[in-house]
This record gives sequence, C-alpha cells and structure tokens, in this order.
Amino acid sequence: MEEMPETSAQMQGLTTSQDGVGRVAKLQPVSHFYIHGGNQVGDFTQVANQSFGPVDENQFRTTATVSFSGSKDIYALCMGTVFLQPQTGDTSKINLVLKPFKQPVNGLNIKYIVYRGLEKSDFITTDGKVAGSETSGSGFVKYIWAQYNKFYNVGNGETAPEFKASFLGYPHTPEELQLQETTHLMDQYFFKIASIDETTSEEDPMTSYDLPIIPRGVHLGKATGSIGIDIVLNDGDYIIENDTLPFQLNLEYARDSFYVIDTATETDAFVKKRLKEVATKFIDVAAFYGLHANGAGKLYVDAVDAPLTTKEEIASRLQNYHTKNNFYLYIQANRQRSYNFYGNYTHSEGNDNTIKIGATEDNLSETTFGTNGWPIHIFNQGQDPATENNTVTFQLTTDTYDGAALFVQIGELASPHEENFVRGINLLQELSNAAAAEIDIRYTKTLQLTIPSIGADAITSFSHCIYEGKILEIKDDIYPDQVFYLKDIDDVFGLINAQSVFSLEGGNLPTVVNEQLQIIDFPNSSSNKDIGAIRSQKVEDKIQTGENMFQGRVTYETLMNTTKRDASPYLKKSTPTSDRAKSGFDSFGVEQRAFYAPKPPYSLRTSLFTDNVSNKITSVVLEVEYAHLITKKILGLTSDENGLLKDIAQNVINPKVYFQNTLYNDDDVYLSIENIRYSIYNLSVVGENIFGELTLFQMPNPIRVYSVDGFVFFTDEYAKSIPQRLESDFFTILKI
Repeated sequence: MEEMPETSAQMQGLTTSQDGVGRVAKLQPVSHFYIHGGNQVGDFTQVANQSFGPVDENQFRTTATVSFSGSKDIYALCMGTVFLQPQTGDTSKINLVLKPFKQPVNGLNIKYIVYRGLEKSDFITTDGKVAGSETSGSGFVKYIWAQYNKFYNVGNGETAPEFKASFLGYPHTPEELQLQETTHLMDQYFFKIASIDETTSEEDPMTSYDLPIIPRGVHLGKATGSIGIDIVLNDGDYIIENDTLPFQLNLEYARDSFYVIDTATETDAFVKKRLKEVATKFIDVAAFYGLHANGAGKLYVDAVDAPLTTKEEIASRLQNYHTKNNFYLYIQANRQRSYNFYGNYTHSEGNDNTIKIGATEDNLSETTFGTNGWPIHIFNQGQDPATENNTVTFQLTTDTYDGAALFVQIGELASPHEENFVRGINLLQELSNAAAAEIDIRYTKTLQLTIPSIGADAITSFSHCIYEGKILEIKDDIYPDQVFYLKDIDDVFGLINAQSVFSLEGGNLPTVVNEQLQIIDFPNSSSNKDIGAIRSQKVEDKIQTGENMFQGRVTYETLMNTTKRDASPYLKKSTPTSDRAKSGFDSFGVEQRAFYAPKPPYSLRTSLFTDNVSNKITSVVLEVEYAHLITKKILGLTSDENGLLKDIAQNVINPKVYFQNTLYNDDDVYLSIENIRYSIYNLSVVGENIFGELTLFQMPNPIRVYSVDGFVFFTDEYAKSIPQRLESDFFTILKI
C-alpha cells in the first residue's frame, strides 16, 4: 500500500483542564496495524509468557509475540528503512528491522521496530537472491524490485546486476555471515558510507548494500504460526565510548526469535540495576496502538485504504492481546534515570515507600514504584484498584524545593497543570494549621492520569512522565565526606563521551543529539522562571585562526521541545522557539565556512570585560530576534578543554558537566570595572562510579568558564574563536 497523504501536524485537537487553562494538543498518531486481522476473537492469541513486560524480578520480556493457525500477512507499521537478518535457530525464518523514516507518533521517538519470524522464502531465494519480481511476490519485494529496476533503467535496454540478498543486509553465504559479527551494532549498518577498494575498484563487501526505504502499510510478507515484535525507543544515534553495559542493540539481539532482559546471572548489583533500566527503552506494541484510541488517531489495517479512527474500531484490534487492559506508567527522574534509581525518592528513614497510588484521591495505597522490581509500573484493569475508574491517581515524594516540577510527555493529565507541566501550587502541598496533622508534605499533591477507555473497559496504553522533585546530593571523589548538591545546570550537558554513529566526510560537522527529554528552568524578565522540556546536542567544529592554523571546538547546546512561560504581561507578547535537530551532521555549501552557530532566531554577540584577576575576557551573550523568548543554554569549549573532560568521563557512568561556582553562594556574581555582572565556574564531571554512587570527579586543572547572561557558558579561548558576521557578509575571526 502506498503512503497515504496525511497532515504533518500530529497535535491539532485540544484537550483542556482547569476550565481551559491547561490546554494540550491531542496526539494524532498515524500508523499501520502490523498483522492481518485481529478484530475477531481468536484471530490470534497471546498468553502471559508471550506478552511484553516482567516475567519475574529477574526477567523482562521486550518482545510481544502472538500465535495463530496457518499463515498471516504482515505489514510495515510506518515508513522506514529495512534491514534483513537471519533468525537464530530457524533457517526458514528471518527477522526484519524497520527504522522509522517518519515517526508514527509525534513526540514518541522510535529507534527500531523489530519483526521476529517472517517467512524467509517471501524475501530470499535459495541461491541468495531477492525473491519475486516487480510483478510477483509480496508487496515488499514488488516495491523494491520496481525501485531497483528504475535505478538501473531496466526496460530501456539496460541490464541490472543480480539483486542479491546481501544488498538488503542479509548474509547468505558463509563469508558474508562471517563479516557480520554478532557484536556489531545495528546502527553501523543503517549509517554507513560505502568504501571502494582502490586496487579492484570494487566496493568493500562490508558496505556493499543499500537498505531500502518503504512506505507505511507495505505488505512485508507472511509469518506462519507466530510473529514477535519489539518497539525500541530512541535515545539518539550515538554510541558511548567504553560502554560497560552488557545489553547492546547488536546483531545478536536482532537475530533472536524473542528477547528477554535477564539479570539472573549478573553478580554485580549496579550492573543489574542498569540492566533493569533497559526495560524503559521498550514499549508494548499493544499499548503503542492504544495511543491511537483517543479520537484523533488513524490506524490503517490490512489492505484497506480508509483508516480506523474511532475508539471502538481501534480497541477491537487489541482485544486478543493478553495485555489489552494494561496501563504502563514510566517515570523518568533526575539525570534521565528512572524514578528512585538513586534511592533518593524514598519517603523517609524507616519508610522505603516511594509513591502513593489509587483510583481516586480517597483510596491511595503507599508502595514502591515499579512492577516486580522493574522501573515501569504496570496496572491491569480488574486486578488493580487503581484502574477501577479508568484513572490512575498518585503522589510522588518531594523535598518541596521551589524547582520541583513534573512534565507529562505522553499521557492525559486530569489534575491541574500548565500545558502538561505541573509545578508550584499544582504540585506541592501547603501546610495549614487546621490540616497540619493530616498533610504529609513529603508527598506531592495528587496527580491523576486518564486511562483511555470505552465505558468501563480500559484500552491498553502508557504514559511517560518526567519528574524532578528532590535535590540530589553528590559526594566528592577525593573527599567522600564533602557533600555537593546538583544544580539545574549540572543536569543538562551530557554526551561528553558520546560518539556519532554516522560516517562523516568533507566539511560536515559531527552532531550528536540526546533524544531523551529533560526539564529545565530558564530565567525571564519578570524575575521568575520559565520551564521547558529540552533535548541536548554536541557539535564539533574547527575555526581557522591563521594560515594553516585551526582551533578545534566543542559546543553543547540545549534544544527546546516545549515550554511553559510565566504569564507576565511582557511574556504574553513573546514567543518561545522550538528547535529541530537530529544526530548526524550539519552540512554547508562550498561558499560557506563550516562552523557552529546557533540557528535563527538566535545569534551570539561578543564584547570585552575585565575579570576578577584583571584578565581581558571576551564576553559572549545569546541574542534573539523578533521578541522571541530565550529558551536555550550553550556551553562552549575548545577541543583540548573538552578532551580534559573526556579523560575524566571515560571511567564514569552517565557523566555530565558539573559547574562549581567560584563564589560561595550560587546566586552571587562578580562585577567588572565595566559594570558587567558575570559568574565564574570551574568545570568537573558528575556521574556514577562503579558502585553506582553519584560522585563528583574533580579535575586536576579545572576548566574556567564564564557566564554573563546565564544562557551561554564559555571559556575565554572559545569566545575568542567566535566568528563575527560583518555587513559585507564575510566572516572574520575576532582577535584580542
């Protein structure tokens, strides 16, 4: 089936709370149901040990498998790039990895969709060629044969070479299989640049494939007896240098008939905890489709042109899943870890509970977050009292600090909120003399999520919340008794030892994006704070500073996803900006210099001031055009300076940049003789040591950074290298 035309805006319909104050656009998912039928009882079956989720405290099944009699047609869930792999243990089946080219749900970033158990004969012949032709076979082979023939101009007297299965990534011969080691990451097959042997002028066998992009709804082929599917969420297209986590999205994972995260044999307690975090990178395919049942989604099925749009139609396709009434609650907390990963969200000494949950505010039960010790809380209608009214009501622990906030990335909030942000009076409880004995301010106010439903029947779905309700304490690596506190800015700039999976050539700038959202505050003109949900990126470049002389630089930058502004008169006239970026590279034309600069409406302005030790420093401030709000933070370092951070970070898990104010009070600032207020920070690295303790790793020679506006943090050497645009539109280097 060809890709159907559809609106690019997936967030158009509005829901409201607080009489219209908390206006939130509805998700408008558009996808194709991956298996034929399902709307009749018995079309397929799923039992408990085939379903997504925890098996017990040691095992978590990421693959949702369904069984059926005979064979069924299988379809492409969305437009994407296809990569074929053999299935371990069954030579008659293959696994197909689909990397979305166009995300089916705006706001839910999917990295891979793994189909496990398709019939090999629909894709590959016994002699290792692509099956079928432009006019015969499955919709998939007909589609790619047509593209192949078009590329080679077949029909106009041209002859195409043999269409080998290896062109789709499938290793047919023993030699091809040997080239594909099971430890290879799938990323390196999706992101590659072909290399040519200079001697033979032939392409290197390791890169001699070109993975096809197919439309949503294409008939992939058939599965016999059963089909499994994994949906993997995307943190970003990068790898972590020296990553010690046993789980990797590699070819071994891609080839399994089903996958289970297994911690039973892991003896290292911290490695086991990190393995359990992996469960949050997957979602149940049934719950994914449940997102469509909100009155605004479109679910295409079988070979039918018109999509299903009503709750009833969509729910009918989910009735045969064992998890059809499950509601999955994901809560991400500080440093992009799951709720209570660091043990800091327990209620109090002697009370290890972390959450109160119930259907309504009147029947909350105190417990610990997570099902069977996994960092996802799963509710099932009929088994959990919390779902009796098709709502989940809960309270999270807090230390009531003024920066506490929650953002609902996916899900429908029924309790008071500001465009899915919950903070201040909507989040924190207040004591009153009359009710002091009844209020436990170590819990937030009640938060309530609505479960999609038809009448009393819940429809499987999930919610993803980001919550930072307590200040984190960190210890010093050298002086363990010394305690530091994690500031807002210390939880922003990660990616220190992240490396792009893209092969880059020419003047392209390597760019790595962390796709995990996090919440951060921004100062505004009303002396209050705006709040935003951001991603972050790291960009590397070089600036020419003289003849045959270059300054390497690394720039960390936040990318605004969504924001809630303070409702002051000034801000009502202003507009926040959202950033669009992805991992890979920024490319530049021949007549342009390839260097980093923030994208419009932002720009950097420089000037000079004298610091506290009489050094002349190049000041950098962030400017914005057209009365937009500034919703961005930037850290600029030279490559050598960033290398010092990397040296520390290589032995740290989940490292981020820590800003240690050189003044005792973080709110204090210096005043230059030019009457410029500024702050000075010494950079170090904060992260987890091998025992899982959150630790500050001090640098032998601290990197000194300045900030004048609270948005841009820079070293003097970085600031000196910032190119300036002159009226002549040529670029020059600022010289001090």
